[in-house]
Amino acid sequence: MQIVIIRQCLHLIVANTILLDLADGECILSAALMDSEGFTIERTSTEFRPMDMTEILDLSPDSKLVTVVGEQSTIIVSRIESGHSIIIQCPNNGNLGKARMKLTRACEAIIPFL
Repeated sequence: MQIVIIRQCLHLIVANTILLDLADGECILSAALMDSEGFTIERTSTEFRPMDMTEILDLSPDSKLVTVVGEQSTIIVSRIESGHSIIIQCPNNGNLGKARMKLTRACEAIIPFL
């Protein structure tokens, strides 16, 4: 029983570390991990509310990557094979190519810990 609990805690710690590394403050302001039902598992900022994105994701269920450009920031959502999603918030003047590249790497790195 104790081994299972430690393993689950370790998975959450590693997932959180991947998100923290993703949010560099330069091209990615904040990041969040959502489960397949749209609930937030981890996020790097309490001001970032990724649940607001679930309705937009429902409009494009077949897209693996969804980008929404807003007045104050750009939101990019990447769906993972497990059904989870990683959502990042980027500044409008940020490097979106670099942000997408970092997001792709994070999606690949997080799979074993979901």
